[in-house]
Amino acid sequence: MSQGRETFGSRFGSLMALLGVAVGLANVWRFPYMAGRYGGAAFVALYVLFGILLGIPAVMAEWTLGRLTRQGPAGAFAATGIPGGRGIGMMLFFTVFMANSYYALVVGQVLFYAFETVFGGGAGAAPEAFFKRMLTGITPSNVSVTAATFLGIAAVLYLGVRRGIEAVSRVVIPLVFVALLAVIARSVTLPGAGEGIRFFLLPDLSKVDSQTVLAAMGQVFFSLSLGGTFFLLYGSYLRDDEDIPRTAIQTALGDLVAALLGGLAILPAVFAMGLEPTSGPSLLFITLPGVFAAMPGGAIVGGIFFGALFLAAFLSAVAAMEVLVDGVAHYFGWRRGKALAILVVLQLLVALPSMHSMRFLVWNDLVWGSTMQPVGSALTLVALGWFVSRGNTLVEINRGSSIAIGPFWIFWIRGVIPAAILVILVSGWWPQLVQLVT
Repeated sequence: MSQGRETFGSRFGSLMALLGVAVGLANVWRFPYMAGRYGGAAFVALYVLFGILLGIPAVMAEWTLGRLTRQGPAGAFAATGIPGGRGIGMMLFFTVFMANSYYALVVGQVLFYAFETVFGGGAGAAPEAFFKRMLTGITPSNVSVTAATFLGIAAVLYLGVRRGIEAVSRVVIPLVFVALLAVIARSVTLPGAGEGIRFFLLPDLSKVDSQTVLAAMGQVFFSLSLGGTFFLLYGSYLRDDEDIPRTAIQTALGDLVAALLGGLAILPAVFAMGLEPTSGPSLLFITLPGVFAAMPGGAIVGGIFFGALFLAAFLSAVAAMEVLVDGVAHYFGWRRGKALAILVVLQLLVALPSMHSMRFLVWNDLVWGSTMQPVGSALTLVALGWFVSRGNTLVEINRGSSIAIGPFWIFWIRGVIPAAILVILVSGWWPQLVQLVT
C-alpha cells in the first residue's frame, strides 16, 4: 500500500468527484442519440436494467481494487499478482493517453460551440457547412480550444486531489444538473415536444431486438467510464470509511439521471423541430445548432446546454489526465508539475491527427474507447475476482459499508460480467470484420 496518498476530504466531495467521472459526453450526447437510434424508451428501460445488473457491481469492483492497493492502473494490476500485471498497467496507460487526446479535442469543440451559440450565431444558419469550415481539419479554432482545454485540465490537477479535483467537482456537478433542468424547461414546452417525450419515456417493447439489448449493455460501460482506469484510480483516493456499495448505487443513479436529463433536453426539441432523432454523432454539432437557431430564445438555451455539456465532459477529461499523471509518477518518478507540463504538450500533438481526419478520430474511438475500455474493465474484474483472495476482497468492500456484500458478488464479477463484456466486444467488432473481409 502506498504511504501518504492523498484522499478525498468528504463523502459529498468524493461523490461529486466520482459523478464527475461518470457524467460526461456519454450522458448528454451519446445517450440521447443512442436512444433515438435504438427504440427510445425501450432502450432506456434496458439501460436501467443493465446498469443495476452489470454497472453497479463493476463500479464496486474497480473502487475496491483501487482502495485495496492504493494505486492507479499503473501499479494496481501488478499488486494483485495477475500474470503480466505490469504490462496490463502500461497497456491501459497507453489506452488513456490515446483516448484522451481525441476526447479532449471534442470537449474543446463543445466549448467552442458554447461561445459561438451565445455570441456568434453562425452555427445555426448552415450547421454542417459551419462545422466543416471551423472544426474540420487542423484549424485555428480546433487548435486553440483543444489547447485551452488541456491547460484548464492542467490547472485543476496542479492543485491536487482535494484542492483541485474534489473542489472543482463540488461546484461543477450541481451546476451541470441545474443547467440541464433549465434547458429541459424550454425543450418540453415547445409545440410538438410531446411526441419526443413519449418516444423517450414510454417503452414500446416491440422495438426491442438483439441490437437494442447489446447497445444498452455497451452504453452502461461507456457511460459509467468503466475501464480499469478512471474509477480504479479514483478508488485509490477513497477514504477507508467510504461506503463503496452505497456510493456506487448513488453514482450509478446520478449517471442515469444525467442521461435522462440529457435525453429530455434534446429529444423533445428535436421532435418539435421535425428533425431526425436517429442522426447519430452528428446530433451534437449539426442537428442541435439548427434546433437552437430555430427555437425562440435558442441562443441562451443553446449556450446553457453546450456550457453544461462542456463542464460535464471536462471533468471526465480531468480524470483521464490524472490517470496519466499517476502513471508517469509511477513509471518515471515525475512530480505533478513536470508531468502536467510534458503531458499537455504530448497530448496536444497526439490530438492533431484526430483534428485532421474525422475518420481517424472515429477509428481511434473504436479502438481505444469502445474496445479497450471494456477490455480494461474485464481485466479489473479478473484481477480482483481471481487473483486477490476472496477474504481480502470482501473485507475491503465491506469496510465502512452499510450494505453487507457477500460471496455472490465475487461469483458475479468473476464470470457473469466478463462474459457480458465479451458479448459486447464480439458484437461490436463483428460488423467491422465482416466489412473488412467483404
